[in-house]
Amino acid sequence: MEYLYHGSITEGIIELEACSKSHDSEDNIVYLTGCIPYALFYIWDKAHNHTPVKHVTGWVKNGIAYYEEQFPDQLKTFYKGVSGYLYCIPKSSDIFMVKEREHMYFSRKNIKTDHAVLIPDVYEELLNYEALGQLKLLRYNEQSENRQQELTDIIKNFILQSDFFRDQPVQAEFMKRYFAKSWEKAAKNK
Repeated sequence: MEYLYHGSITEGIIELEACSKSHDSEDNIVYLTGCIPYALFYIWDKAHNHTPVKHVTGWVKNGIAYYEEQFPDQLKTFYKGVSGYLYCIPKSSDIFMVKEREHMYFSRKNIKTDHAVLIPDVYEELLNYEALGQLKLLRYNEQSENRQQELTDIIKNFILQSDFFRDQPVQAEFMKRYFAKSWEKAAKNK
């Protein structure tokens, strides 16, 4: 049986609800992926990371998951010690490919899970996939100084465009905590 995957910190999900907003329409959908490491990025612990808003800087290209850190040790910071579940969902006629997004799928209907796999430490599991060549981790500290500045400026611009998350105090604290250099640069450009 061919499966698609959905990562979650929540235990015991029997049915995935179509409650995410589609990027292409007003529809509520459930997102799935054919790439296990990519699904693992979505095992997000809001208590551990100090925000319910998932900050996932990954994608899939040529069947391989990529994750680009935007600050030193980002992957480790967000996922080390976090446990969760990889939900396995059989492919069906209710599931469609997302346009122009490799290994991304969606359903407008709720989808029953077949089974779940406990992931005791998401970070360690991601490192296993990196060792297998199924994940390419673009570590911040291994980037050129130029690329590090670009990454810092991308987040700085995001902070400025979001008006320092004035109406979202939890998100503002998250950005200050993990993207301090970008926050400082944004404050100087204010």
